[in-house]
Amino acid sequence: MRRLLLAASVFAALAIPASAAIPTGSQAQVATLSRHHDDGSEYVWRVFCSSGLQYGFIPASQFPTSTRFEEVTAPQTGDIAWWPEFVAIYVAQNQSLITPAGMVKLADLSSDDSSPHFYRMRVMAGEAPGAKPAPGTCERNIILGTP
Repeated sequence: MRRLLLAASVFAALAIPASAAIPTGSQAQVATLSRHHDDGSEYVWRVFCSSGLQYGFIPASQFPTSTRFEEVTAPQTGDIAWWPEFVAIYVAQNQSLITPAGMVKLADLSSDDSSPHFYRMRVMAGEAPGAKPAPGTCERNIILGTP
């Protein structure tokens, strides 16, 4: 639990600069861009990896089949909000999401009555959330499609 809280604090620290990048009133536009042009999975993978929580890259469409994540009904900061075509990192304090385009209110992405499912990463023994990964660890080889 302590590791998960540490990882959540890292996610929250990432959220502050992201929220400053979005002009007031543009969250709906960001939500539209995020959901239709990028599935968010690479961004989520990089944030987790940079936070010391590594897993094999998973596109949004295949997220529910991963054994590394489990579905939860009461989401917490650091959990993943999942729609079949998009994933983002949930921030419980203000019910928003950290996306590749910045902070977006959950309500903006759920405005069409499509509520997300939430997933929590299973932290494995020996993992050290907050540990700095080795150089190059959080880079994907897009040509080969591997992390």
